[in-house]
Amino acid sequence: MQKTWAQPDFYLLRRNGSGVRKMNKPLKILALCFVALLVALLPARAQQIGSDVYKIDRLVTFLAMGTGATTGTYFPLGNAFANVWSTRLEHVSVMSHSTSGSIENIHLMQRRELDLAIAQSDVVAAAIKGTGSFTGRPCPQLRVLMSLYPEVVQLVVLADSDIQSISQLRGRKVIVGAPGSGNVITSLAMMSAFGIGADDFEPVYISYDEALQAMERRDYDAAIIIAGTPTKMISELQHRKPVRIISLSPAETASITAALPYLSALNLPPKTYAGQTEPVTTVALMAMLVCSSRLSDDLAANLCQTIFDNLDYLKTIHTRAHDVSIDTIMNGVPEGYAHPGALRFYNHRRR
Repeated sequence: MQKTWAQPDFYLLRRNGSGVRKMNKPLKILALCFVALLVALLPARAQQIGSDVYKIDRLVTFLAMGTGATTGTYFPLGNAFANVWSTRLEHVSVMSHSTSGSIENIHLMQRRELDLAIAQSDVVAAAIKGTGSFTGRPCPQLRVLMSLYPEVVQLVVLADSDIQSISQLRGRKVIVGAPGSGNVITSLAMMSAFGIGADDFEPVYISYDEALQAMERRDYDAAIIIAGTPTKMISELQHRKPVRIISLSPAETASITAALPYLSALNLPPKTYAGQTEPVTTVALMAMLVCSSRLSDDLAANLCQTIFDNLDYLKTIHTRAHDVSIDTIMNGVPEGYAHPGALRFYNHRRR
């Protein structure tokens, strides 16, 4: 049933040093006083379920969701998810936040500053195992609600660049993504698969927003962009400068997928981007919607159900919503780490 109440006026925010918005302390106190008054008037109880998230039985559950850069795919799709959940689920209000991406999202979940997030499948696996950026600090409480869509590796150069293959990135200045993003992890791993270590080229750690400006100014030679397609950053760059997306050869594709088995071959069809007349061969991994194991089974199932009930709307927000399918939502999910509520929804939907 659709909610009729608007988002509470007292939920005003500021941005903290980590990039995530949080309530100002006086406003938080005012909000909690308001909640206390409601609790006194109604037979409900308050339960803290996160550092900045409070659940009030039969009143409202506030959830914070991490997305990504504003010119990527996580941001518009995450905002759309939050809007659907907040308007279609009674007693649920979800606020989405722009972050640097997968790694920061999971670190923020570890600190209980986020309850939901979108993250790359390889980063999810690393967080669970405690490897890579999560060495010594695993995230065993991480759970997957569903796999969403393929995240496509796109090697972008200006149209007049002499770069024709990934092997020609040796000695070049290459944008690999923002610090704290899964883009960095996958970009460096892919370069390493070709024998190009971090000392063999100049990796540049900036966001998609910054990459857009830098590529337009010709500050760098190439950018590795890993996102759902069409990616806003690439589309916007096309409006300013002619660009090309490098296609991988069969040998290059085989080499990458052998070294990095979480990647699979994928073809970008013609017209994915304006002026693209030929298919582009590349590789991809999965974007996943993740949460904490603290999320109740009922709420997890309802979040999944609401996405599928509103897919027609979500498809109008971003074309990658077309990839969300009951047949693929468990693809790549680490064994034992699908949220029980999501599994309940999945098994019911598959009947």
